Amino acid sequence: MDNEKSGNGIKIIAGILAVLLVVAGAFAVKLYNQEKDTKSQLTKEKNVVLADLKEMVSKYDVVIEENNLKDTELNDARDRIQGLIADINAKDATIASLGKYRAEVFKLRNERDFLFAQNDSLRGSNQMLAMRVDSTTYELEVQRGVGDSLSLENQALAERVTLGSALAANKLRATGVIERSSGKLIENSNNRRVDKLRACYTVPQNRLAEAGDRILYVQVVDPEGNTLGDNKQVAFDGTVVTYSTISKFYYENTALDICENIGKTTKDFPEGTYNVYVYDKGSLLAQTSFSLK
Repeated sequence: MDNEKSGNGIKIIAGILAVLLVVAGAFAVKLYNQEKDTKSQLTKEKNVVLADLKEMVSKYDVVIEENNLKDTELNDARDRIQGLIADINAKDATIASLGKYRAEVFKLRNERDFLFAQNDSLRGSNQMLAMRVDSTTYELEVQRGVGDSLSLENQALAERVTLGSALAANKLRATGVIERSSGKLIENSNNRRVDKLRACYTVPQNRLAEAGDRILYVQVVDPEGNTLGDNKQVAFDGTVVTYSTISKFYYENTALDICENIGKTTKDFPEGTYNVYVYDKGSLLAQTSFSLK
């Protein structure tokens, strides 16, 4: 009886041990899988850190090569990053080490941004200094008579501005008129009845032109080739203009209609075609013709 009880106790103990062994095995497998997953995750994060560091090295290489830099803070920063890459590759990734490396990457990024900004500022200052040196050298060359390109450029610019700001004249129209005692003018083409010749034109808007007093010259030539009216001459840079009358007006950069009347110089205006011209100094702005019969 005692032997039977002893055998049953052994079986129970063996069963308990078997269960414990199965539980321990399952727990061991679970721990192994967790450790495996943790190592895999740590490896991934380690690779991310390495990729960030290698990208920083590449950017340093580009800046250093473009600017031909040697023995500068940029070179030292790049060397430190390369040393950190070697250190990470030589060690196994742990949670503690990755935390340290992430903090180092953050610090290196800030340092990179500062050094790049400092380099850009220095490069800008050097470029400005080089421009100033070039400008000073150029001015000395101009003073020594080596070149006068700046003066030529300014002259060309001034000429373009002058051309752009020059006045124009359009819608030029001329005819004979009869003047009533009331002062009213009536168009007429009969040379014997006409009292005056009337020329009207428009000075269009030009925002580049300076406002102020202006003068244009009106020339009326009769069929016999005579300039009517004042018949005076004025010269501009070798160009001689013979005018019948002067249009004096104040220009305010807006379109302006102008009319001029030319009186008789003989008893009657001759029959034929009359030519009318409007000049701004020596430049012909407009021309037209009309006939009296």
